[in-house]
Amino acid sequence: MPAFNEAAGIGGVLDGLRRAMPEVEIIVVDDGSTDGTAELLAARNDVRLLVHPFNRGYGAALKTGMRAATGDAIAWFDSDGEHRVSDLQAMLDRLAKERVAAVLGRRPRRQGAKVRIIGKAAIALLAMGLGFPPAADLNCGLRIFRREAVMPYLSLLPNGFSASLTTTLVLLERRYPVAWQPVGTAPRLGKSKVALRDGFASLALVMRAILLFAPLRFFLPPGLLLTALGTLYGLVVALNRHEGIPVAGMLVTLLGLLMCLLGLLADQLSQLRLAELDRQQITD
Repeated sequence: MPAFNEAAGIGGVLDGLRRAMPEVEIIVVDDGSTDGTAELLAARNDVRLLVHPFNRGYGAALKTGMRAATGDAIAWFDSDGEHRVSDLQAMLDRLAKERVAAVLGRRPRRQGAKVRIIGKAAIALLAMGLGFPPAADLNCGLRIFRREAVMPYLSLLPNGFSASLTTTLVLLERRYPVAWQPVGTAPRLGKSKVALRDGFASLALVMRAILLFAPLRFFLPPGLLLTALGTLYGLVVALNRHEGIPVAGMLVTLLGLLMCLLGLLADQLSQLRLAELDRQQITD
């Protein structure tokens, strides 16, 4: 549970979680709070408190907590009251019964600020265009993983608000079996920490993740399309005018071929990086 200035509501969230799931290990990472969150948590003996001396970000807090976790299953649960304990319990039950690497929350469509709605829609359209399932909720923070499915990729998680998005892309691109669990949400306690710049960061992160895991998806389709269009245009003009292949057609064809070659080069670099992650997983 990452926590940054959540003193107003985290106590009640922890009480509800502990009542419903008394046996679980609860790790709260205070991410440099200035409102007394750490002092409030230090007085409790039913949670394990880790403290960042300064604010490092949502993803950094999650990584600190995951490295300290001892269980075979690792769940994320926000400290602002948006998540329901009943949903987490249902997801844990599915992870135990089904042959999946992770169970990811899928929230209902909801109203919100127009800028955030547009941003989420842009991320979803980009992901769908690159082959991800339309039912995916790429950045829901309520999720539970088998330890071996997420820990090898911890170094890929950003320190900011896109850790959820990154783990979703990792699981899907690495072909891990994933289950989607419909979850509800409640009004958050306190003020949201998400800013407009985080939406732009998420869009950039989708691009980075695709270039890491599947660069051919990004470069090959437009490269082949440009090659085909340039070749077709050049042939049509050459046959009709009898003046040879036009420069424009040659340039478009060359651009397409360069994109295809760039995709192949990026794919080789991607495979080297992923092979190193796989070796770390075997070593661990």
